[in-house]
Amino acid sequence: MLYLVRHAQAEPAREGADDAARLLTREGREDTILAARGLRRLGVGCDVVLASPLKRARETAQLLSVALKAEVREHAALAPGHLPEDLVLSLVEYNTASAIVLVGHEPDMGRLASWLLVGDSAKLQMPFKSGQVAAIEVASIPPRAPGLLRWFATQQQLAFIGT
Repeated sequence: MLYLVRHAQAEPAREGADDAARLLTREGREDTILAARGLRRLGVGCDVVLASPLKRARETAQLLSVALKAEVREHAALAPGHLPEDLVLSLVEYNTASAIVLVGHEPDMGRLASWLLVGDSAKLQMPFKSGQVAAIEVASIPPRAPGLLRWFATQQQLAFIGT
């Protein structure tokens, strides 16, 4: 199982500032904690939480990892702009994992979901809002065939489940 997560609400981009250094807002952190409880209540478990090297994704991953009781690792292929095919191939070192949480950015998460479900990153329009999660069942890690979308939930829906 792969859980695709877009990072939570982050500080707005500022002209001339380092985009990679943007942090989550207070609301983004609070919403992620509640959503993580919802994931736990749904029975979500994972072997590892992989995060983009950008601070807002790493921060989201850390908050999720507490509820899911999983280790967080930075994963360069989750940085913005990587092709879904390259990201999937980079998961080979996790081939014994049964479930992985991937925390990244939009539009990359939407493109990855499309690639995992239909084999084409542009065929399926699946935009992720901040904190949104897709659960995609795959036969193997890395996936070698299209997966099955089990659910796609907003951060608010997950927070409601967690309360």
